[in-house]
Amino acid sequence: MRLLLLALLLAPALAEAEAFRNADVDLQVLIGTEPQGDRGNPIAYGVGAEMLWRMRIGGFAALLSSSGTPILPVKGAGDQTLPSLADRISVPFGFAVRPFSALIGSSTRWTDRLVRGIGVQLGVTVEHYRTSSDDDTVVGGHLALGVDVPIAPGFALRAYARLMVTPEITLQSQAEQKVHVGIANGQLFAGLVWYP
Repeated sequence: MRLLLLALLLAPALAEAEAFRNADVDLQVLIGTEPQGDRGNPIAYGVGAEMLWRMRIGGFAALLSSSGTPILPVKGAGDQTLPSLADRISVPFGFAVRPFSALIGSSTRWTDRLVRGIGVQLGVTVEHYRTSSDDDTVVGGHLALGVDVPIAPGFALRAYARLMVTPEITLQSQAEQKVHVGIANGQLFAGLVWYP
């Protein structure tokens, strides 16, 4: 959280610094869900930042989280008891690319800004899962697609979908109601993006 506040304070100064003349920074606040079918759809939220050279290629980092489900038996198809979901804290980081940015250039038309706002992220994610009595941390892959819809100068609405691929884990393995995290999980977000 301290790093995010520091980034918010320094972003305008960095954007004006000579060394960062060709760097574009965006800061985002996101809220969404982690679809899990019969096991529920926990609320997900977070913050993130990207730094891109001429809005084309660069890096990203984020701090994302989702709430788990109560550790209570949930019945699925065929009256089978489904495992509960753990709370998730994610720290993804890696490469970000805006593939159409080079084609569009620096046009200020709304449709050009929309197309320039289509981005892909590929990187690593550190996932910390926890319940009230157990926890585990794993490292996996992160793949995301985002679309920034311009709403005002310097601001956009972001639609963001991410896929996490991590080792499969089971928490509370000795308990009657298990907490299980599968190999592949997804999250869907919407949020506000600021381009300082």
